[in-house]
Amino acid sequence: MRKITLLCFGKLKTPGLSLAVAEFEKRLGRYVEFQAIELKPAPVPEKSETLRSSIPEKEAGILLELLESPGFKSKAGKTPELWCLDETGKALPTREWSKSLEDLGTRGSGELVLMIGGSLGLGDAILKRAHRKVSLGPQTLSHELARLILTEQLYRALSYLSGHPYHNEG
Repeated sequence: MRKITLLCFGKLKTPGLSLAVAEFEKRLGRYVEFQAIELKPAPVPEKSETLRSSIPEKEAGILLELLESPGFKSKAGKTPELWCLDETGKALPTREWSKSLEDLGTRGSGELVLMIGGSLGLGDAILKRAHRKVSLGPQTLSHELARLILTEQLYRALSYLSGHPYHNEG
């Protein structure tokens, strides 16, 4: 695994969470080139269901446009693996995260793009494009908590691959 890019809607605003995310993002730098790109979420109107239902697709369009930009082609010209966080995805134990990341490092571009949607989730256009949908569990999380859990899990999985004793299981 060479590079991981996290695309997410919204900024980290909670001071304790932003410090924790920054710490895990720093730690990830020991194992991969890591980059988080914070995108501006579409405003969510409180009452109009019609407008609310169109927002995930608007945000999907933003993501698709970004993924088509030259900056998202690997040096080998291959498309990075694309994983979306979604409630319908598969929850992965740490060892499966590790195995999946190891496999990505040995085949394909060695690059992974992870996406966390806005407050109304990811649109179908981007979910259909994903190579994999991953869940962080059955609960609904704010984008800030999802980002913290995801960055910690990435660090845990990569440190496990390197033989670092951070991960303790069973």
